[in-house]
Amino acid sequence: MKPAPSEPSDALVNQLRQQLLLAQVRIMELEDVRDGLAPRLAEIEQLLAQAQSLAETKLDEAAHAAKILADTQAHAAGLQARSEPLARELAAAQTALAEKTSEITRRREELVRAETTVRQLESELTAVKSSRSWRWTAWLRALGGKSGGR
Repeated sequence: MKPAPSEPSDALVNQLRQQLLLAQVRIMELEDVRDGLAPRLAEIEQLLAQAQSLAETKLDEAAHAAKILADTQAHAAGLQARSEPLARELAAAQTALAEKTSEITRRREELVRAETTVRQLESELTAVKSSRSWRWTAWLRALGGKSGGR
């Protein structure tokens, strides 16, 4: 008969029961931790979904901004291309204006000289006509004018 082996198997069964109970307690503890972490996980998943949505929105905005930038750059290039001929035209007009201004200045100086000459001649004529000899020879001039001579 085997009386001795039953005692160690009882001890082994008791030890296995203790380990099973400890494992069940540990499982319950882990389930409690899991249950405590579940709302946090849901919150994190919700934050992740919001972050993904925000990232998609920002990517769309960045693509839109890039399109606007490209359109603006194209428009600026078009304006630059149109401004170059206008700048050349403006330079030519400024050159012509400078030439005309110079010519006006020259002609104004000529006019001032001519006016000075006219005033001098008028002054001389006035001096001649107011002289005694002009008055004394008036009758000769009158005779020359009536006879058609000089």
